[in-house]
Amino acid sequence: MSLDNWDDLKFVLSMTRHGTMSAAARFLDTNVATVSRRIERVSQELGVPLFEKRGQAFVATESAKRLAEIGEEIEQKLRGAMAKMKAGDGNTPVGIEIAAPPAVHHHYVLPRTRTMAHDLPNVRLTLTDKVYSQGLGEADIQVRIGRPEGGRLKARKFRDYNLSVYHGRDHVLDGQWIGLSQRYPDADLVREIYKDANTSPTYRVDEMPMMLDMIQATGLPGVLPDFMAEETDEIVLADLPDNAISGELWIAYHETRHGDATLRSVVEWFCGA
Repeated sequence: MSLDNWDDLKFVLSMTRHGTMSAAARFLDTNVATVSRRIERVSQELGVPLFEKRGQAFVATESAKRLAEIGEEIEQKLRGAMAKMKAGDGNTPVGIEIAAPPAVHHHYVLPRTRTMAHDLPNVRLTLTDKVYSQGLGEADIQVRIGRPEGGRLKARKFRDYNLSVYHGRDHVLDGQWIGLSQRYPDADLVREIYKDANTSPTYRVDEMPMMLDMIQATGLPGVLPDFMAEETDEIVLADLPDNAISGELWIAYHETRHGDATLRSVVEWFCGA
């Protein structure tokens, strides 16, 4: 790839992350035609295909993944350099994006935002939802389920937790249950623990905080992480055999940001939750 076109990397990176030209175009604030033209130019210069069309989505080839890794490294180095310059100024706000499951934001981040405003007054947080994706995407810090595999990431275990079935205090198990949206691989996890559950749920919800609200509203059983169930005395742990599936939460950021004092301060603040 010629030096004149090195910025085409951001188009390859965005396509790899977002999976469709329309989504990549929205993120890059451009149009589909421009994304298509840039991707085609890189493909022709390299002489290899970068994406394979599968239905409405585009799947990155190994060549695209390698270019995306280079693009992500450049992006993270640039973010780190800009954060360092802003931090050195002393008065310029430094933006940090944390991507995490909604339950993590709800339980560990939102209740402590005032402490961050006091302890790290120049940090401006952006919170985005990410549950299963391996990569950082556009985030500076990711809190994810399970240790990250592959990629140039620094990872730190945050805490262990259990997923268990809970229901309303006065509810008697009768086969009904609440499931997660079917876009999640463990949408029907309740049935792995509650063997007498009906084949299909009575309700589905899109995230764990909504699951907690639905259990409290209906009394029906659903799966929750133990740290969320501790928030209320309106629900109880279901009396079921082996009612606990263990998991781990990990904090990750790109290895090029290890020297970024602001980012590491946010990680330490988070780990103090």
